[in-house]
Amino acid sequence: MDHLVASIPPLRSYSRGSPYPRRSAATSSILTIPGATRSASRINFVRPCTLPTSRPQVPRGSTRANDVHHAETVLPYPSNLTPALSDLCPHCAAKDRLEKWLPHPDSLSLLGPPATLELQERVKTVTLQGWAESTRATYGAGLLIYHVFCDSREVPEKDHAPAKAALVASFVSALAGSLSGKAIHNYIYGVRAWHTLYGLPWVLHEEQIATMLKGVAKLAPHALKQDKRKPVTIQMISLIKDKLDQTNSFDAAFFACLTTIFYSAARVGEFTLRRLDAFNPAEHITRGDVRDDIDRNGLHTKVFALPRTKSSSTGEEVHWARQDGSTDPLDAFDRHIAINDPPVDGPLFAYRTTKGYRPMTRQTFIVRLNKFAKAAGLNCVHGHGIRIGATLEYLLRGVPFDVMKVKGRWASNAFQLYLRKHNQILAPYMQSMSPETALEFTRLAMLPVR
Repeated sequence: MDHLVASIPPLRSYSRGSPYPRRSAATSSILTIPGATRSASRINFVRPCTLPTSRPQVPRGSTRANDVHHAETVLPYPSNLTPALSDLCPHCAAKDRLEKWLPHPDSLSLLGPPATLELQERVKTVTLQGWAESTRATYGAGLLIYHVFCDSREVPEKDHAPAKAALVASFVSALAGSLSGKAIHNYIYGVRAWHTLYGLPWVLHEEQIATMLKGVAKLAPHALKQDKRKPVTIQMISLIKDKLDQTNSFDAAFFACLTTIFYSAARVGEFTLRRLDAFNPAEHITRGDVRDDIDRNGLHTKVFALPRTKSSSTGEEVHWARQDGSTDPLDAFDRHIAINDPPVDGPLFAYRTTKGYRPMTRQTFIVRLNKFAKAAGLNCVHGHGIRIGATLEYLLRGVPFDVMKVKGRWASNAFQLYLRKHNQILAPYMQSMSPETALEFTRLAMLPVR
């Protein structure tokens, strides 16, 4: 996993309109920002990079700005992006910063008489549950960058929160041109989440944020623009299968996991673990969460009860049915159960090793997916490409748009992007069709009026 090292040189001066005091020098500090690209080493809070008037023509990168490093051991800060020492900001993992980094007492006193400690902790605990651990880690990375920025500007700790609109705007503009729009989006919302957690007012309005984020997205270095995720197809899965040893415990678990994710149009993280030691039956699917179902027409489906998902803390169900051909998920699942026989209360796609059962982690799954894809003569495959491919496959089979939206569990209109970006889906509907079908297609596929 890539790591970025962003260097902050000695502070020399401020812009004329800065409300904060000048100083001649400051301690340099470096931060390793997990998952961001090395190109972002151009971050400079003292002298923000010159915003380009046109997009530079450089090769696209394939980095993932939204990945988060989930190390169990808290590593020391790299030598150059260490925040100023403070009892309010103890050294901890990124996922714990929202909870453990405290605003200055003077800021909290503005909220009025404090509630009991027990009530405060309860409110914090409930609020934290609103964000997934991976989201908290991403927000924690943004919170660290924000504090380092404030330190570089000699912003008093009591002014870190509640943050003034001018300070937040300066923070965003300092990152513009150095990071991708998505990375900056995540970091600014991390600072806002910190305010939310402690009940502090957030003065920057949604319209202001949206406008600035549009600007930073346009100014992001071309090398940070992600290639569109290529859809994984049934033909690709079949070619990958040919490279597997169907009697091998890992290969059996891997292929069962791959076909289950594909035919249920699920996310990779819903059937894999972040780390080997991260298994929690309250969050991760087990063999006991799987059942067979038969509808009134006698059609069989395999149902997977996900205990918790990205969009639902109470869990959701996904399912698939038997398929014709070499990618049949039922055949793959039955082979996995026969070879590995994972415990009923253990990770669903755990596989046997000489030292016992080993859960399928996301990193292992993606690495092996690309290894097998390369062996099959295919290009790099991304995890999200599986979900995209499943969506396209079902739509091309004639599954109605609204039905596919339900199956894919999309709560927003982001699903419509699949309709507008893949002409294979659009082409059949551009032929003659009934007025009712044409009306439904237009409603779903046309861009909204702004």
